[in-house]
Amino acid sequence: MNKKNFIPTFIIVVFFFLIFVAILQYRSQRSTFLETVPLLITRSTATPSINDPHVFIKTQRLDIPKQTQIEAITKSGDIKIAIIEKNKIVDMLPIRVEDFSTSVNLKTTINIYSLSQDPMSVLRIEIYGINFNIPNLTGPNAVAFKESFLEAKRQLVSRGINMKNLLILYGNRQYIQDTASYWVKISSLLD
Repeated sequence: MNKKNFIPTFIIVVFFFLIFVAILQYRSQRSTFLETVPLLITRSTATPSINDPHVFIKTQRLDIPKQTQIEAITKSGDIKIAIIEKNKIVDMLPIRVEDFSTSVNLKTTINIYSLSQDPMSVLRIEIYGINFNIPNLTGPNAVAFKESFLEAKRQLVSRGINMKNLLILYGNRQYIQDTASYWVKISSLLD
């Protein structure tokens, strides 16, 4: 090989090598698709000792949005009674009412269910199709929520459930939980 061909070939090879290294470095800095799937995330085999007082072990549950304060719900009532009441219906879950028509022409979807990672005492009642960012009591969203909640209550009562004994999670975001709890309390929907 002569010098005329060697130098351009060498420069091209070095150029592609640098691009290859840059791509590898970039890919190693971001998570791959498989690393974003919760069930496929590999855990470190080295676990800190629980007996070491200087070690703080943070438990993170990827399946529950951080915005929902489930602990506050479980402290709001009698857990044992809530578990007994929920167990009456757990085999019938989920209950879903789609396209529920309200008097304010808002169609809602009502979901009554429980997730496996939820505390045994918590039942979820979620009502979709409502804007929970407007927490006033007289607007169409509040009226649609009240009517949809009463339908959810009718569904549960017809299956022998006393709603006052349940610990209810109204949504997967705290602002939904706060607004729904407010509407239920002020409107006396559990009475």
